[in-house]
Amino acid sequence: MDTVVFIDIDGVLNTKESWRTPFQLDDGCIRNFCHSFSESKRELKIVLTSSWKNGFSSLPEYETSQLQELRKKLGAYGFAISGRTRVFANRMAEIDDYLNNHEVAEYAVVDDDRQEYSLDFLKKVTLIDSTEGFTLKDGKRIKWNVTR
Repeated sequence: MDTVVFIDIDGVLNTKESWRTPFQLDDGCIRNFCHSFSESKRELKIVLTSSWKNGFSSLPEYETSQLQELRKKLGAYGFAISGRTRVFANRMAEIDDYLNNHEVAEYAVVDDDRQEYSLDFLKKVTLIDSTEGFTLKDGKRIKWNVTR
């Protein structure tokens, strides 16, 4: 059974300020994210919930240049993107679909957009302040959820 981190990119691995230029990454946010999860001593699968997932491929050479760059930056810390959620009405539905179709023991959801989730599901989400992106403080607040 897997341990999965569902991650949004915009507002998490970059900041609201950087959205002026599409598909930007913030090295500090990536460093904070990777440092926080490497401290968790869990072997993780990173699954994209972000709109960036539309450029994902199981064959990296067929991915968008932005995802290739993200793979490179995560890889420098020993992390890799394992997959993506399928497209549904919102991220909550996408995550539910993924959990119903994969063997997942525990998971974390990291996002900056509360509108993608019901109030009940928000209790399972670590919300990030998009003006700062992922910080080391966020890493200490990660909510781990055990599957049903």
